[in-house]
Amino acid sequence: MTAKQNTELDKSTEALQHQNEIERTRVGGFGGSDAKMFYKIGLKGLGSLSNSDKVRIRVAKGIAPYNPIPQTEAMRKGHDFEDWFADRFKHHTDKMVREAKIKKKLAINFDVFAHADFAKKSKNGYSNVVELKCVSEPDGAIGNHMEQLQWYHMLGVDSVHLVVCDSAEESFEDGLRDPVEVGRNEAMVNTMLHGIKLLDDNWLTLDLRVGDEWSDEDLFPAEQREVREMAQYLREIKSMEAIIEERKAKMCEFMEKNNIKSIQSDMYSITMVPAGTTSRFNKAKLLRDHPEINEADYTTTSERKAYVTVKLKN
Repeated sequence: MTAKQNTELDKSTEALQHQNEIERTRVGGFGGSDAKMFYKIGLKGLGSLSNSDKVRIRVAKGIAPYNPIPQTEAMRKGHDFEDWFADRFKHHTDKMVREAKIKKKLAINFDVFAHADFAKKSKNGYSNVVELKCVSEPDGAIGNHMEQLQWYHMLGVDSVHLVVCDSAEESFEDGLRDPVEVGRNEAMVNTMLHGIKLLDDNWLTLDLRVGDEWSDEDLFPAEQREVREMAQYLREIKSMEAIIEERKAKMCEFMEKNNIKSIQSDMYSITMVPAGTTSRFNKAKLLRDHPEINEADYTTTSERKAYVTVKLKN
């Protein structure tokens, strides 16, 4: 194995270990990734909990298993960005703790914490946090992660900086944006604190039954992105299929007019199917005309794998 392959293996192992540590702490506590949920609870109450919120709380309570999210390309790129940043700005990051776990006692029934990408240690804990995001929409990074950034302030961090990289750029150097300091938003912090208190006060009596019919908003962020991307791909395919059918109709007219049976190339094969009649078996009429026939006598069963159907809405 080459030195480069060893380095890549070490990076993959390190990323997986970090992911496993974060997943392990999801039982018994809530981290920065849960900030949006607590902000929503603080604003709208416990009645606003979605199915995915209830699943998350069940995991934290230890009454449901945590299903690890497979490491995606975006997650891997985010960790690679952290590695690059740590090396590129070594004179700053060497003085900071990477993947620092910041905790504060804010509830009786569960832990409240955050895993900071980089944090500067102080006498009273951590004074400064640098959060990194490698995203496809860098202009919306602050707004999309505001709850998580305010979560650090809620935990007592004095200064929070966000460093964003545009994932569409070829290199981290090209995609890097200037650091932005995100000040404390007192209203948002207080709302999340209220959400934590509401959940803590109702920890033992909260109804966490999960329904079997979910909405798009019930999905976890990773699954939500996957489904929305899939739906967008299907829309594009549907649009392309309409174009293909239109062009096939024109080609059919051309081949019919010129008495062409087929057109061949290394890339495609087009065959003219002349107009004609088709027939199909009418099972419903047969059973009506011959009620003595028991359909079950002529039916075979077989196992079928689970699958999903997707229907697009206008």
